[in-house]
Amino acid sequence: MDFMEILKELLTGVSETAVSIVGRLVFAVIIYVVGRQLIKLVKRMFERSRAAKTMHESAVGFISSCINVTADLVLVLTIVSVLGVPMTSIVALLGSAGLAIGLALQGGLSNFAGGVMILIFRPFDVGDYIVTSGVEGTVTKVSVFYTTLLTPDNRRIVVPNSTVSNETITNVSAEDDRRLDIAVSVPAEADIERVQAALLKVAREDGRVTDREAPAARIVGYSAGAYDFELRVWCGRDDYWPLRFDLLLKIPGALADEDIGIAKNAVSVTVSDAAK
Repeated sequence: MDFMEILKELLTGVSETAVSIVGRLVFAVIIYVVGRQLIKLVKRMFERSRAAKTMHESAVGFISSCINVTADLVLVLTIVSVLGVPMTSIVALLGSAGLAIGLALQGGLSNFAGGVMILIFRPFDVGDYIVTSGVEGTVTKVSVFYTTLLTPDNRRIVVPNSTVSNETITNVSAEDDRRLDIAVSVPAEADIERVQAALLKVAREDGRVTDREAPAARIVGYSAGAYDFELRVWCGRDDYWPLRFDLLLKIPGALADEDIGIAKNAVSVTVSDAAK
């Protein structure tokens, strides 16, 4: 066999191998594109199904995420098989690396378990405003591994489910009513009854103040040369911040009508409401 015949056979073999590889790659790409579309279709069908409509939005989002993760895993294994990688080799590789994979997925598994706990006990739902793990915001999504919050200034915060399920959660939206506390300091020479009357008048004139409990104005402490009052009223949760801002705006005028001023030398007091 001369050199030309050897070269011809070599080129023929290389060509056949290249065609085979290119064919597998093209087929893998087609499977990926079609598979992604099918996954989207299945998710859409589930989200629009009658069963999904009877579930809470949090559960729908969680199950949808599970479908997506499971389908993606099946798609990846299918593509690997199409590319010619023997499944027995993959299984053997996963088996030999089982400990390392388990350690690597430990955080993910704990997040998954946390998501399941959230769905079972439902400390909050999608749309609730919560405070947890030093962050706060409106819950927009509960997925397989993460809970997504949206802050009032439009920042997106993604918190691992394991962190949320193991931390204290303040659910601001759980109850229809909230108590609003406003601190006011007046000079020590001010007439206490007139201060109380002025504060209560401001509260009672606002229609957003509910009758769950009567408004109260009490002395809660003393500063240098001043009385520290606290006005407490109840309102709907959606009226909390608008009412707070309006009362803070009206109180100085109401006290001025009684010839009472805000104490100038009093320590500034900020009422701490973790849920905003």
